[in-house]
Amino acid sequence: MMTASKNSEIQNIKLNNRLLNVCLDKDIPFVSYQKPGESEVTTLIQYLGNPQKLERAGDLTNAKGFVIAPFVANDSFPAILLEPDYIHTDNNPVDEIIEILLNYKATNVQSISSLPIHQATLAEFTAQVEAIKRKIAEGIINKVVLSRITIDRHISGVDLVILFNSLCQAYPGAFVYLLRIPGVGCWMGASPEPLLLIEGDVAKTTSIAGTQVLGVSPVEQVVWKAKELDEQEIVTGYIESVLHTFGITSYEKYGPHSYQAANLVHLRTQFDFDASLIKPLLGEFIDTLQPTPSVGGLPKAEARDLLMKVEKHNREYYSGFLGPVNIGDQTSLFVNLRCLKVVKEGFALFGGAGITKGSVARREWEETTQKIMTLSTFVTSVKKSLNPYEFSKTGS
Repeated sequence: MMTASKNSEIQNIKLNNRLLNVCLDKDIPFVSYQKPGESEVTTLIQYLGNPQKLERAGDLTNAKGFVIAPFVANDSFPAILLEPDYIHTDNNPVDEIIEILLNYKATNVQSISSLPIHQATLAEFTAQVEAIKRKIAEGIINKVVLSRITIDRHISGVDLVILFNSLCQAYPGAFVYLLRIPGVGCWMGASPEPLLLIEGDVAKTTSIAGTQVLGVSPVEQVVWKAKELDEQEIVTGYIESVLHTFGITSYEKYGPHSYQAANLVHLRTQFDFDASLIKPLLGEFIDTLQPTPSVGGLPKAEARDLLMKVEKHNREYYSGFLGPVNIGDQTSLFVNLRCLKVVKEGFALFGGAGITKGSVARREWEETTQKIMTLSTFVTSVKKSLNPYEFSKTGS
């Protein structure tokens, strides 16, 4: 017998699916997301006006809505704030809002020019790893996170809403989202990495670094090598230095411990501290914290500049951050990892690996492959859906 709570959850999914279908068909700015540890899906829709660019880091402090920010902000890929005119949760009726949405007419928004997406070969990736290791040997940097993109061109029959629902069910411990915003495009992901969580008086940030495939042993018995322990120490030390920069010297530190995310295991350390110390400077705090060494490198500026030279693709919003900000008494920002973007060629899937002095190029390539497979597996599982979307409607 189906329980009342299960019935309610199914009803909520059906109502939310109706909203997502309309938003995708009508090109309406929206985001739908499920927070870690929660079964409820929240959908934010902006049908009056367009989402706004955040010109300065400080603009985030008083922002209210859903923010998505790139790895490196520029004129082509700015931080964007969706300010919802409608929020759907639980089993709220949707007939009235759907009637409004069906009359929506998209306004002209300058779109990002669609550039060919570069897919690095193993030889190119190996050369990039060696170039980074030379800089490490020179003492210029300590760590750089090198990324690459894979295009899945076999997308006929993929239903974005079904894929999103599948991710929500499969990854209850991740931040799962589907969004489409003019100028940003259509993105989906299941991120395991919180950047900053604020609920009431408590703020939390997390250091996640070091990766290996989970074998047959329990997570608690995973053994870490020096390379992964070094990665974790670099990121954790960086976060502590940021906290000290903002005068935060009293905090609770938990870890490092092994943390499972799908078929992968990471090392994770969590910091809890007084939220009132950063709320008045929220934008500046995030700007200082991101990108952390878990997605960029250290020192931050030198690692970023090196990545801009060696990577032949534009990361866009991969390894940036996203999430609801100042909604109620909560802010939930996550690093945009385990994500994909809908492009004219298919699905662009992103993955990265931390390069240190002990890195072996082939192993780092395999790590990026494992991370990319996290989502590509789900793309494959929904390819035979009966209700595919026209990707011309969802791409940027």
